[in-house]
Amino acid sequence: MLQHATRIAAGLTAVGIAAVALTACSTDTADEGSPGEKVTITVAGYPPSDKPDSRKIWDDRIKLFESEHPDITIEPSETTWDPTTFSALVAGGTLPIQMNVPYTNIRQLAANGLAYDISSLVEGDKTLAELNPDVQAQAKTGDKTYGIVSAAYTLGLVYNRALYEKAGLDPDTPPKTWDEVAANAEAITKATGQTGFSLATTQNSGGWLLTGMSYGFGSLIQNEKGDEAKVDSKGPQAALQFLHDVRWNDDAAGSNFLMTQDDMRSAVAAGQVGQTVLGADVYNDLVGNRGMKGADLGITGLPQSEAGLGTLGGGTIQIVSPKATKAQAEAAVEWIKFTYLRSYTDKDFAVKTAKARSEEGQPVGAPMLPVFNQEQYDTYLGWISDYVDVDQKQFAPYFDSLSRLKIVPEPLTAAQETYALLDSAVQKVLTEKGTDIPSTLKQANAASQALIDQAQ
Repeated sequence: MLQHATRIAAGLTAVGIAAVALTACSTDTADEGSPGEKVTITVAGYPPSDKPDSRKIWDDRIKLFESEHPDITIEPSETTWDPTTFSALVAGGTLPIQMNVPYTNIRQLAANGLAYDISSLVEGDKTLAELNPDVQAQAKTGDKTYGIVSAAYTLGLVYNRALYEKAGLDPDTPPKTWDEVAANAEAITKATGQTGFSLATTQNSGGWLLTGMSYGFGSLIQNEKGDEAKVDSKGPQAALQFLHDVRWNDDAAGSNFLMTQDDMRSAVAAGQVGQTVLGADVYNDLVGNRGMKGADLGITGLPQSEAGLGTLGGGTIQIVSPKATKAQAEAAVEWIKFTYLRSYTDKDFAVKTAKARSEEGQPVGAPMLPVFNQEQYDTYLGWISDYVDVDQKQFAPYFDSLSRLKIVPEPLTAAQETYALLDSAVQKVLTEKGTDIPSTLKQANAASQALIDQAQ
């Protein structure tokens, strides 16, 4: 999701290195570089001047990289992902050679010639061969690779273990079904007076989370080809009915139904919300940034109905500008591996990074969807074991869900625009008693189809 990838988590890699988140264009104008030639590349994500500590980390990384790659010069750029300006940056030749984009947009960028086909550059690479195939598949279209996944997450049920205990619920056995979520929500509200279950509903979050819940209830909101809206299918209807019942029948949804995702995270951290759906990579933010006690945070897989499809996956993909020369593209791939993946493959680098996070008072070993295969990720955790301060057993339900639940991608076409219109549907159900859910979704489906047709 756009907000998740660029607003909430901007500037942080999965391993904690601080401060690093359409018109068609042709790629056939790029020059063919020769091996070993000196090359300069611009790389996105450089922290602004008002964050000198983060800049120093970046500067140190650049010096180390250039010392190991004397033929490559790195020029950092503060450019960040913005879908409204991306095409213009490409057309004007001002897009950094290396850039990060959300999962949501990679296929459209590839289809429009706005990302370099790096297939030949990653083929046979030993490091990239160890990436989690389910995760790296998000950066591919057909048999072509257009990026490297640097951070990944799945939607999950985020819950407050302390509120569970106050309500007489076992925090070590969180719900796997939506019926259990509803029952727990009612119990939490009755026992504690806090919100039993709530969702962020604004700034595209309502539509994004409704999409994920729809997967859990058994339906996509758009067909796999991305040319037909499915917003009025059984899954979205069941998801909205669930929200209706928790709100109007159980009175367990609180009283604020216009929350941003930032608002929701703060409410969860403050112990005001017992259960919500969020990206499951929230530990660092809730505990490291918002002061929640680590022992109070629970995360498990996205609940499922009997027809559940799995959980929505998302994250960040590092791409190369379609204007890059071959030599620049090769250098960019090396930079991506160094900056975003090295902690998983270099023990000394991993230990130094974990030590730095620990000294900054940031959590080490937070639950996440590994971008590497499980064996390599376990090896990585072993390397940094002296600094891991997150109880891995506490999040066993989430780790178990990674083997149980299929990762389902976000909609292919006009995803953000569809999320925006679905915000209204979610808000309507929560604020207007007796909302006609089928009629509401039928109207939303027509609007979603129009967005798809316009984008084709």
